[in-house]
Amino acid sequence: MISLWPIIRTMRPMLGYPGQGLMNLILLLWHYCQNLGNLRRLNQKKFIPQAPQCIFILRNNDLGDLLVITPLLAALKHHYPDAKLVVGVGNWNRPTLANNPHVDRILPINAPWHNKGIKPQTLRYRWHYLLNSPEIQSLRQLQPDIGIDVFGSAWGAMLLLRAGIPYRLGVRGYAGGAIAMQACIDYDPHLYVGQSALRFAQLLGATEFPAARPQIFLTAVEQHEAQDRWTAIAPKEHHRLIIGPGSGRDTRYWPLEHYQKLVAKLAIWENLSIVLVGSRGDRAACAQIKQPTVQDWSGQLTLRQTFALVAQADLVICNSSMLMHTAAAFEVESLVLLGAAFVSCDQHDRQWGYLSHYRSLGKEPGKQGEIATVGEAIAQIQILLERDGRS
Repeated sequence: MISLWPIIRTMRPMLGYPGQGLMNLILLLWHYCQNLGNLRRLNQKKFIPQAPQCIFILRNNDLGDLLVITPLLAALKHHYPDAKLVVGVGNWNRPTLANNPHVDRILPINAPWHNKGIKPQTLRYRWHYLLNSPEIQSLRQLQPDIGIDVFGSAWGAMLLLRAGIPYRLGVRGYAGGAIAMQACIDYDPHLYVGQSALRFAQLLGATEFPAARPQIFLTAVEQHEAQDRWTAIAPKEHHRLIIGPGSGRDTRYWPLEHYQKLVAKLAIWENLSIVLVGSRGDRAACAQIKQPTVQDWSGQLTLRQTFALVAQADLVICNSSMLMHTAAAFEVESLVLLGAAFVSCDQHDRQWGYLSHYRSLGKEPGKQGEIATVGEAIAQIQILLERDGRS
């Protein structure tokens, strides 16, 4: 007898939306009718495939979200060297995995949930994607033996089911979908996200793991181009400083007026070459904080060019964003300035921070009632630059 219980339980978190119960029931019945054979196979697959030919990792989230779980890709490839490793990401994240030796294929998965790259993300568009997306059909044709929803959501679980993946891994206690999985890691807000992701490899039997630090693989050409950019603006004796203020429209970010004052003070320092970076959406913010001696390259660099520029910097100052994970990948010092939305600096660091080449400033209950001041940021920058020995 074929059990529909995994799909029913997977959809439970979605049933709370008003007016969506009928739509969910229709999808449930449709899935049963169209995938009878697959459902039989899905419900019988209770043990880890011993020699998987294809493993699919779903990470259709944002830039930093993908960077932090790149050690998982290395661990899986080491454990299953003969398996084809396919990573499903949004188009915005394809460059992040370029030249990664552990990835055999980058599959576009522009799913409209849990990212900032796809809009709108209404229930209608989510269901439409699950039902009609050719991206899921492409995944289905690959016939993965194992599927991992790293984020861990009911929507991700439905995607793995829709693709007919027989052995599925997810996250218990976060955003749903766990009941549709054969194995899960437990959500732990006190564990670094990269370390948490490595537990998927552990569930599959892996015993050797890389450091839980992002991995970015630059080409020689990318490195040389970045060196040329720095050489053109920064004398050899100068510290190379990158600042990424973001758009200034997010309460998770340090306020733009703080960045403006900070850059104005740093711009008059000797032996310091400063570059502002960001996306096209960050141009207006960077224009507000720019100084005559500061280079504003926001919206001008590709993602890969930004990676390479960070790799040859001495210090990165940014929000809790992709830039801090890029700095971590190359063990470049970073100062992360947290906005008011982060109530605990320590909690942020346990989940997203790093043990070395990293410092953050922000609120901390019982210790620091407000976000960092410009003066506090300046003091920390002096400490970090002194480590470089050229101050």
